[in-house]
Amino acid sequence: MAIGNASTIFIVLEILVGILTIVFWVLFLFVPNSVQSSNEKCYMVFQHSFIAADLWMCAAFFLSAYLLYNRNAAGVLWGIVAGGTFVFLGLMDILYNIENGMYKHINSGMFFEILINLTSVVFGGFTIHYVWKLIQH
Repeated sequence: MAIGNASTIFIVLEILVGILTIVFWVLFLFVPNSVQSSNEKCYMVFQHSFIAADLWMCAAFFLSAYLLYNRNAAGVLWGIVAGGTFVFLGLMDILYNIENGMYKHINSGMFFEILINLTSVVFGGFTIHYVWKLIQH
């Protein structure tokens, strides 16, 4: 199946999301008080439950970027997987933060988390729309 050209900027953004997600986890796991918005046990347990899903998302973004760069239609599938995973993870995080009053305590970690939440929902949704349009040309 022929697909349209994915923009270089979009491909770079996919790679950047994957890299920044890995950087986040390195900081979260090895640099105390760097990106964590709280040190409460329930928050830490909740956040640790995201590691495997985030790595899945990174793999999907990297695979999508590679395949789209090579004009392989499978990049559309992996873009939809990555985008859907990103939206899902963002919504899970947002709901946890709302239900637990986390947004009431803005510190540097929470500011960073808000940025991640917004990026997850917006770029994840955009990714699904963008890659789908590549097969609609």
